[in-house]
Amino acid sequence: MNQKSCLIVVLLILSFVSSSLLAQQPVVTLGSGSSMPPYVIRDKGRGIALDVFRAAMAVTGIRVNTRYANNAEVVRAFNERHVDAVFVTSTRLTPDAFFSRLPLAVLHNLVVSLDDEQVDIEQVSDLANYRTGAFKLAAKLMPPPFGEVVAGAKDYREYALQIEQVEDLYRGDRQVLVMDKTIFRYFLSQLKRKNPRNPSYQREVHFDDLFEKRRYHAAFRSEAMRDQFDKGFDMIRENGRYERILRTYENLLADYLVR
Repeated sequence: MNQKSCLIVVLLILSFVSSSLLAQQPVVTLGSGSSMPPYVIRDKGRGIALDVFRAAMAVTGIRVNTRYANNAEVVRAFNERHVDAVFVTSTRLTPDAFFSRLPLAVLHNLVVSLDDEQVDIEQVSDLANYRTGAFKLAAKLMPPPFGEVVAGAKDYREYALQIEQVEDLYRGDRQVLVMDKTIFRYFLSQLKRKNPRNPSYQREVHFDDLFEKRRYHAAFRSEAMRDQFDKGFDMIRENGRYERILRTYENLLADYLVR
């Protein structure tokens, strides 16, 4: 057998061994919302939350498959045992879940309006007076009395695609939005880049801070898998991987977000 043939045989053996090891590696299927950059950027298959989750699982020898859908569909898939883990949920929505010790993502939802609309929001109950748009499952995920208020609002809508929230604000279909500030800025930057000549997207924005930051913990169907995640999360915090992920996205956002 000549040298070239030997090399081919060695490569085939290595490929077979690698495939066999990969097939034996435990896998967790993560159900993820598809419209919450920079935490989840579906078209890139990345995001702060996704990268952290995968890194925490990887150091404990577990691979991650990701299934994307809107928040409501993801929660339903978890409760019907079609996915192994989620993170945009609560003990109320997934009562049988085992939750991670530390949050996977921390979001700060604000009330967003346009300055020239002169919206007057001083408390959560004021939202009932305006055409309000929020993210999918907001009525169940936001703290009281948000759910009760929007149930009686004259015009309330939840969006599976949050970029449509921002579009509807600027076209006048919504007077106020409830969404994370960074997600809002990401989508507004995207719209400004796609429509640089559209004067509507140059209008000034006003933020009202009515809600505490929301901590989303990874939720698992298996206590053992949750424990593996907690172990991996501790490991990537100790070895610096977690901070490197955060720093990477801080740098990306600094370049991408339009001021």
